[in-house]
Amino acid sequence: MAELNYEDFKRRINIQDLLIDAGYSLNKCDGLRYPSYVRMESDGRRVRGDKFIVTGNGLCCFQPPEQKNYNVISFIKEHPHFFSEYTPGMNTDRLVNLVCNRLLNHPIDRRPSVVAGRERSEKVFDLQEYKRLDFRKDDWDSQKAFYPYFKSRGITLDAQRAFSNNFFITMRETSNGKTYTNLSFPLRKPNDLATIVGLEERGRANAEGKAIYKGMAAGSNATEGMWIASPSGETLDKVKNVYWFEGAYDAMAFYQITKNELKNGKNRDSKKELSRLDKSVFVSTGGNPSIHQFKGMIAETPEANHHLCFDRDRAGQMFAINFALTKAGKTFNTHVTPKGKLIVVDTTDKYQQHELNPELFEFNRLLKILGADAQTQRSEMTEYMESLRNKEDIFSGDEYLLPPDLLKAYGRYEVACEEFHSAKYSGLVCKEDLEDIGDELKTSYEAYKAAMKNAASQYESAGRTIYQPCEKEYKDWNDQLLDKKIATEEDNVVNKASENSVLAGNTPEERDEENNEEEERTCHFHR
Repeated sequence: MAELNYEDFKRRINIQDLLIDAGYSLNKCDGLRYPSYVRMESDGRRVRGDKFIVTGNGLCCFQPPEQKNYNVISFIKEHPHFFSEYTPGMNTDRLVNLVCNRLLNHPIDRRPSVVAGRERSEKVFDLQEYKRLDFRKDDWDSQKAFYPYFKSRGITLDAQRAFSNNFFITMRETSNGKTYTNLSFPLRKPNDLATIVGLEERGRANAEGKAIYKGMAAGSNATEGMWIASPSGETLDKVKNVYWFEGAYDAMAFYQITKNELKNGKNRDSKKELSRLDKSVFVSTGGNPSIHQFKGMIAETPEANHHLCFDRDRAGQMFAINFALTKAGKTFNTHVTPKGKLIVVDTTDKYQQHELNPELFEFNRLLKILGADAQTQRSEMTEYMESLRNKEDIFSGDEYLLPPDLLKAYGRYEVACEEFHSAKYSGLVCKEDLEDIGDELKTSYEAYKAAMKNAASQYESAGRTIYQPCEKEYKDWNDQLLDKKIATEEDNVVNKASENSVLAGNTPEERDEENNEEEERTCHFHR
């Protein structure tokens, strides 16, 4: 049976049938010349603001007040979460084929190898297909081979040594006789760190300092696998802090920046902070993070604090929201409109659509709006703990920020303290009475200290989620390391995700073929 193409779909599928399949109903209150379709709540009421109007030619629709027209193809691509075939991160061209062929009752005999954007390879990743060169701390000659990869990124030998067990150079000869060499960051699943399930690959920089290639090795399990590294080798069951990034270069840059700040700072506890940094786990999702990556790591580190260090752009903001919603146990879909608005569709209990203003991206406030703040701010101690002037001293914060019960305990201790000192220096209180007042002071202090330690312990084990992007002048942590400031307004999320999305099977030997493809490429935000 012949395969159908986009022109077949646009010619044979009615946009109104597609709207119905997407869950919309004909709005009988509107005229028939320009039919409109609306979404209905479970109680039969219309969802306000969720309406599509069919254009005069009957081939397209638009969602007022925007005048952008969607045909059958673009409607599916920009609203993938409306269709049952969709899974987070799937290729939207694949989704178009699945939906349209189903509506036409046209079975798909085989999966195309290339459809606008490259599909994930069906082959299983095999590290034995590669020659491997390791970075050995005691061998300068082995380290020199890594210079071309890290020099342009500004990553020092000190940072390379810290992560030397978690990257290597791979060489692979292809069927056309060419040998491709890349810096490779091994991917592992959090519940099976002994097995490498793929590679996050980076090519050498060219003369202008730009990376020639970035992608995933053929057959990589980039849905569940991720780069997981700890400078000290801390195990996941003991780790207290997990730092999330879109690329391994960013993780190493963050480590280098933070370590330099701690070494050059005047904090007397810098040694403890450096030890804490080395005992942290650094994660790279290799591009657009998937829900499976989030769930896998959360399951292995339920008590850890998760620091979301994704890029400071629309997509990075959405990844942070996705993580918090995943951790909160929500069922959801997210996407970014061409105008840069973040749209969250929450179907946990009932259909709810939230439109978030990315210009006012206040992470904790947005989580409250989405009902996901319980996972990130479940401790009343948050404000107080964030006010600590010495992170190792739980009594160095602003007392007025303490929760009510602790504030009362502190008040009793403060009153007892004032009474004791007043009695001691007044000279009017006998020794026996002063000892009684001192005992009351000691009792109130011990009660306050015990309550504080208990509250701080619960806070530390709460598994907080912390939004921690780079400084506002930069796009990501590696750019901050290089002091490469944003020169113009950041690109819209479509351009960003096209650049950042790395699909397994998109290997170096396939680059030339891909560059010749002229069909429109789309992007997505989950793998």
